[in-house]
Amino acid sequence: MYKIGITGGIGSGKSTVCRILCEFGIAVYDSDSRAKELMSQSDTIRQQLIDTFSEECYNAEGLNRAYLASCVFGNSEALQRLNNIVHPAVREDFRA
Repeated sequence: MYKIGITGGIGSGKSTVCRILCEFGIAVYDSDSRAKELMSQSDTIRQQLIDTFSEECYNAEGLNRAYLASCVFGNSEALQRLNNIVHPAVREDFRA
């Protein structure tokens, strides 16, 4: 089985390519979507984000993306902490 990665900037056509692949019956793992789902659904990630960035990471609607973005925007150390929480979980989810 081959595995390929689709990368590119905003508006470069990544989603279009993935949609076409799906139409041909090719399995596609959308890491962006899965990361968002995992950040919303995983109790482990939730607790790590709260421990790292505060309880404001979540509100009545779920993940408070605006707050989390404000924590990491322009702060490379905070962004690295976020990546260290989310990326391993996405990698494990992909393997599963």
